[in-house]
Formats: sequence, structure tokens, C-alpha cells
Amino acid sequence: MERIPSGLYRYRLGDVVKIRGFHNGTPELQFVCRRNLLLSINIDKNTEKDLQLAVEAAAKHLVDEKLEVVDFTSHVNVSADPGHYVIFWELSGEATDEMLQDCCNCLDKSFVDAGYVSSRKVSAIGALELRIVKRGTFHKILDHFVGLGGAVSQFKTPRCVDTKNSSLIHLLSSNVVKSSSSTAF
Repeated sequence: MERIPSGLYRYRLGDVVKIRGFHNGTPELQFVCRRNLLLSINIDKNTEKDLQLAVEAAAKHLVDEKLEVVDFTSHVNVSADPGHYVIFWELSGEATDEMLQDCCNCLDKSFVDAGYVSSRKVSAIGALELRIVKRGTFHKILDHFVGLGGAVSQFKTPRCVDTKNSSLIHLLSSNVVKSSSSTAF
């Protein structure tokens, strides 16, 4: 979903919306999530909305230091055994290692899908990894998208990067400045 200058919203193909009510016969829509954007390794199924809620919960740990998450994305790393979730954050400033560990553990605990929790408890899914990227990394993602012929007005940061998108994963990984692995389970 994108808000355009006139105040209207433009939805993308694959957006899941809910009708909240009607105004003069016109449906009032509420954005719910993107269809088919899932983090999944084993029997777990976490949606873009689940990811958003986890990031919001973990970002609360940054407030006391007056830091915030500028942007984020994720991907499933199945090249490691066991596979695990990788969350990339760009922050507004520098966070301590202790703070990042707290955020990482909070992210991991915030995924409440029964398949995820049970898989984490028996180590069928590895420890969630939080990777902090350099300032401007998400702008590089926009540049990458535009370089492939996309329009700036159509760009939306991908929240779940497919493992087949090796160029984007490489761009993110090459800009990592800190990382932390969860000790929550």
C-alpha cells in the first residue's frame, strides 16, 4: 500500500485488505498484509504482519537510548543447518551490544506461531539472527530496484527477501556492521 500526495492510498496486487465499513456506499479499506510473504523453514508460518509486530515489540528496547529502527527486512537462511530467520535493521544511531542482544531475544520471543516456537524449542529452527546494517543501506536497495527498471514511486521495501534474490541478500550482508544471535530458547 502506498499513500500518494493527494491523500489517497494505492494498493498493490497481493495486498490483503479488510472492509472496515462504508462511507456513502464506498467501502473503507484497512491494509492487513501482503499475500504470500511468509517466513517459513519447518512447520512455522510467520507473515509480514507477524514480522511487523515482532519488530515493533523489539524496537521498544531502543526508546530509552533515543534510537529507532529506520527500516527493516528479513530472510530465511537455509544455507546453515538448522535454518534460521535473519532480520536486518538499519538504526538511527549506534546501539550497544547488550541492547542488540535484548532486541534479538525479544524478536525471537515475539514470533508466537506454534510451529515456530515448538521448532525453536527442539532446535529444528536455529537461533534468530539480528544484523545491523550501515546507514543508507535501504537507500541502496531503492537504487538497486530503480537500476532494474523499477519506478521510485512503486518501490516498497521488501519485508521478506526470497532466498533466490541473491543480489539483494548480498547487498544487505555486505553492509552488516553488527550482529547478534538469540539466546531466547
